[in-house]
Amino acid sequence: MKKLNGTTVIIIPAFKPNKGLLEYIDQLYLHYLTNIVIVNDGSGSNYESIFLKLANKGCIVLKHHKNLGKGAALKTAFHYVEQNFAKDVSIVTADADGQHDAGDVVRLAQESRKFPQSLILGVRDFSKGDTPFKSLFGNRVTSIFFSLLYGERLSDTQTGLRAFNAKLLPFLQSISGTRFEYELEMIISCIRANIAIHTIPIQVIYKDGNSGTHFKAIRDSVRVMSVLFMSFFKFISTSLIGATVDIGIAWLLLDLLRSLLEGQDYVRILIATVSARIISIMVNYLLNKNFVFKSKGKESLWRYLSLSLIIILSSSTGVYFIHIFTPINDKIAKLICDVLLFILSYYLQQKWVFKKKE
Repeated sequence: MKKLNGTTVIIIPAFKPNKGLLEYIDQLYLHYLTNIVIVNDGSGSNYESIFLKLANKGCIVLKHHKNLGKGAALKTAFHYVEQNFAKDVSIVTADADGQHDAGDVVRLAQESRKFPQSLILGVRDFSKGDTPFKSLFGNRVTSIFFSLLYGERLSDTQTGLRAFNAKLLPFLQSISGTRFEYELEMIISCIRANIAIHTIPIQVIYKDGNSGTHFKAIRDSVRVMSVLFMSFFKFISTSLIGATVDIGIAWLLLDLLRSLLEGQDYVRILIATVSARIISIMVNYLLNKNFVFKSKGKESLWRYLSLSLIIILSSSTGVYFIHIFTPINDKIAKLICDVLLFILSYYLQQKWVFKKKE
């Protein structure tokens, strides 16, 4: 198959767009951005005339017969670009509601050519007074939790203006998600795959209070938050499983060894405790490696064991100093230390123990 010409491809997922999309395409053409792929994501017969005009302008129009979601529309366009354009083109995704200035699209495309191994995000300045409250609040909350959970400070995790090289298309198509949550899943997956993320400030354009957005405040917010916290919830569940295995095996061995080591209670308790802890650590390691962080690195076992030792020593030391230098008793001190170390363990396992190669 002969590949289409061009160094930049613009992708726009569109669901029930207004006529402003036609004007936006004209602005892109004025900046010599002529390779434009638009996905009609099940907009219905009432919008066929708009998509026909877009096709007549020279846009490549792909169609979903029913609404599948923004993530699914992006993946449809990714597949088309992968099949029909050169492997090193720069790709820019933009929204259909005219929020993204054509000049900013050009800037992101240029940045993508400078950093072909990176994901480029066009981040909005939410300090502007004209930002709709639901956009401001949603992004502020998501950014705070994102920074805490993934160790990456991003002021705008929901931006639809992104750029990357076509070499990343196979990876991006493998990421789960079909609706608005896909964009957050993309950033998380890039962080875990060690793909660098660059940010560029962009203009904020809200027309009619952002009335053109199809983001459903409750339904889509739940989807986004579930993606944001899913790994942490998985981490909590594997930790509970590990604790259950630890206690269960310890209790079992305490009973089984009673007759074999009669009168040697210390040895019996030591064997039961150490054996249970070794088994529970291995269970927790395998669950975190394959279920939570989905890592394939062989060196992660030694990192995990090193971290486990550090956590144990830190807990003991922390409890001691809190108990000695504060009025807090040792039981409460133990609770405080273990909660903080649990969060630290999650962060270090994600950023170091199970860190993926690019």
